[in-house]
Amino acid sequence: MSELPEPSAWFTEHFGEYSQRVMLALANAGRAAHERSLDAKTGSQLATNEAYGSFWVSLPEEVVAHLDFLPGHEVIRPAGSRYDLIVFDGTLIFPAKCGRGSCAVDRIRLGQSGLRRRVFSLEDNTVSVRQEQLDFDFSLDNDLDAALKDGSFGSATRVVLIAYDASARGGLQHVYVGDAALDSSGLVTWRYREELPLRLLDGEGTALAGLGELAARFDDAPLPESDLTLRSTSELLSGEDDETDTTGTGTEGEPNGRP
Repeated sequence: MSELPEPSAWFTEHFGEYSQRVMLALANAGRAAHERSLDAKTGSQLATNEAYGSFWVSLPEEVVAHLDFLPGHEVIRPAGSRYDLIVFDGTLIFPAKCGRGSCAVDRIRLGQSGLRRRVFSLEDNTVSVRQEQLDFDFSLDNDLDAALKDGSFGSATRVVLIAYDASARGGLQHVYVGDAALDSSGLVTWRYREELPLRLLDGEGTALAGLGELAARFDDAPLPESDLTLRSTSELLSGEDDETDTTGTGTEGEPNGRP
């Protein structure tokens, strides 16, 4: 296995000597959740992706399982939550799948829920944001402070977001980690972020991308190399007698040969 990347100052602040193991664990958790969801889709025999939608509930389970090595960690089940979360050294680690409408790292949207609003209220300290959140109907009651003090967040005093961009067709594509706020529409505002290098899954080390660097888009990808080359006049003349193969391939009329 190649050497893991050096953790950033942010990772070291949150996870200390365990930073590299945490980076690898978060990447592996995303891959495991994708594989479980893909198995669910295959087993359902549905042409649609409803079964793959189980990713959002498989993901927290995998994150808790993969971070089990953290000493002194807490596994909590916040009031109203359908899954466990993990707290380490006062930090609530909150994994979530990028929702519909997410089109770039700075335009990530999460599905809205009372739980998520309460989770992110751990980071929202301004009066304006807190008042905006109070406008929602919480499942516990309408008092944000009471919801936060119900004890179900354990020792957590802050939250980090782990945003996973994954799909049944594309697989696990991006994993973003950092400090974030959530507005009333579900739009994520990053205060700080890094993108985990998915080469971690192959044991290859590479540098992490910081917030100050150019932000990658979901649709970023290297352009394919073309096999086309210029042909000489003699090559063109020698190929004039070649016949084009017109044998059917079973994909006629289908773009890019895909069903």
